Amino acid sequence: MKIIAVLDDHPLLLEGVVSFLNNQDGYRVYPFLEEVAMIEFLDTTRVDLVLMDMQLSNISGVDVCRQVRKQFPLIPIVALSNLADGNLIFQFMRAGGNGYILKDVSNEEFLGCVQLGIDGKESICDRAKELYTGAVATMKSLPRLTQREKEILILISNGLTTNQIAEKLFLSPVTVETHRRNLLTKFKVKNMIKLVQFAMKHKLLDL
Repeated sequence: MKIIAVLDDHPLLLEGVVSFLNNQDGYRVYPFLEEVAMIEFLDTTRVDLVLMDMQLSNISGVDVCRQVRKQFPLIPIVALSNLADGNLIFQFMRAGGNGYILKDVSNEEFLGCVQLGIDGKESICDRAKELYTGAVATMKSLPRLTQREKEILILISNGLTTNQIAEKLFLSPVTVETHRRNLLTKFKVKNMIKLVQFAMKHKLLDL
């Protein structure tokens, strides 16, 4: 009997997934509305697969994945989401996810992906795989941020001025301005608003 933990803070959707899987042979499924309760369960129970939503009310799915992966490195983690976003899939897999299933897949494809996840294999539904492949190609084509550039970009996105950034990072304002100009050139955008929007779209601040 394979044990599956399902995390989704939407009770009706959670009940549907759990009921469907429990009606299949060989699965025992435990539902969780909050990640804290699920992690406590993982700490005391041998679990073969974690299925989790990406849209949780108080924490991102990527953060939950990262936390579970750190505490339980051997448990496969697969997202079950209605968010068809290649960048999000990329971030989830980078955080330690084993797969990504969109909620509109057929029952057959869903069960196939679940079994792949339990087997420890990559478990991505066909549509998500297309999006993921595209996101990987896009990320490879993007310029790389240095650690200092990332620090400055994060502070810019938080609304800090050049002088405030300089003070916080113990740099001269001239150095910060140089980094700002270099970032605009590197990403071929005209102003800081466009730069921050670009960075957020491609999840560059999370890398």
